Amino acid sequence: MIDVILTALRSMIFFPMELLAAALVFAAPLERRSRFPGRLAVDFLAMLGSLALYLLVLAALKPTASGTFDELSQDSGPSALFWCSILFGLLVFILWFAWNVSTKEAVYCAACAYLMEHMAYCVRTVLAFAAPALPIDTGTPLYFLVTALVYLCGYLLFVRRMVRDRHYATTAVDSLGLSLGVLTVVMVLSVAASQYHFEAVHGVYALVCGVFALAGQVRQQEQLTLQRELDLQHQLWLRQKAQYEMSKENIELINRKCHDLKHQVAALKHIRDPEQRGEVIDSLQQSVMIYDSMLQTGNEILDTVLTEKSLLCNQHKIAFTCIGDGRLLAFLDAVDLYTLFGNALDNAIEASAALPQEERMIDLQVRQKAGLVIISVTNRYTGTVELGEGLPGTSKEEKGWHGFGLKSIRAVAEKYDGLLDLRAEDGVFTLRITFPADQ
Repeated sequence: MIDVILTALRSMIFFPMELLAAALVFAAPLERRSRFPGRLAVDFLAMLGSLALYLLVLAALKPTASGTFDELSQDSGPSALFWCSILFGLLVFILWFAWNVSTKEAVYCAACAYLMEHMAYCVRTVLAFAAPALPIDTGTPLYFLVTALVYLCGYLLFVRRMVRDRHYATTAVDSLGLSLGVLTVVMVLSVAASQYHFEAVHGVYALVCGVFALAGQVRQQEQLTLQRELDLQHQLWLRQKAQYEMSKENIELINRKCHDLKHQVAALKHIRDPEQRGEVIDSLQQSVMIYDSMLQTGNEILDTVLTEKSLLCNQHKIAFTCIGDGRLLAFLDAVDLYTLFGNALDNAIEASAALPQEERMIDLQVRQKAGLVIISVTNRYTGTVELGEGLPGTSKEEKGWHGFGLKSIRAVAEKYDGLLDLRAEDGVFTLRITFPADQ
């Protein structure tokens, strides 16, 4: 009697722990919330508390007078479905509470965790029927080994290929659909298999279904991520192309104005009144000083970008220095060149504008060294910068667009077999891009 009770109790305790472990496997690559260890401890206590509460409810509703305690762990279908539903909801809360994910992501992750836990159960079931002599009962070393191997394979084959930028790309409809499908296979079929004694067939069938389901999720994640990146890239490309055309027209207008002003200055020198002539000349010369912002690097497109950003630096009283040969970048497409320098300088200007005026500086260099074309943009910043996956984090609310400029820079670098390197040290942020020179 005692052995039966302990066996049943172990099975009821190990199932939620298996489920929690599977959830941790799927949640491991995700973005964590602040005070993560404490939140995880609360999650673990919540799982244990729900298990204790469930055992108390079962004991109160169904005392073990004539039957064994085994009846508590292998109860009727409705009771098992209710318990699985409670665990699923608890998993969603655990994932949402400790990781910085949306509700739909938490539901999606919980459904995948349920599926992988059931795959481990199916493997153990099939092994038990194929080799009855194997000691694979709950709590045995072989039980832990098989479960760990299934989870490890699941992580290597599915989890790490599904996560993009520390999140799962999913919609509410996808999360709900996957959850209903998983709960149907895991709960309904498992209960039916237990009651009608076709566990071996169900184990093989459910295992195959689980593998195909997770493989399908990998494919779906890749497609959703690719589509999102393509949409954002296309929108950004259109915006930057339009901005480039507008900037080019503005620079041409400035050139014409400066040219006209030079002739006007020369004409005004013939004014006879010395005082009036001096005032007008001084005023016009101040206007002509905008021409000093025109940079000549040997690359017309780069000159347009740098002149526009130089004017913006003047507006924000930022000291902007540029040393470089634009002819080294002749291999870059016009839009790619504008994307690269436009985003890099926009980020530097934004960071510099938040500083006191005496600390505002941006240094841009384009040089060739050791068979490489090196672009570096350096600026000072205030606060802290946390580099995650090579890109700075953000405290902004609109996280969807933040950092996409740097992603575009990295995409341009990779397009031409280059590398993007970001460093933030002692209040100085450096963006460095290297390209092979022989292009």
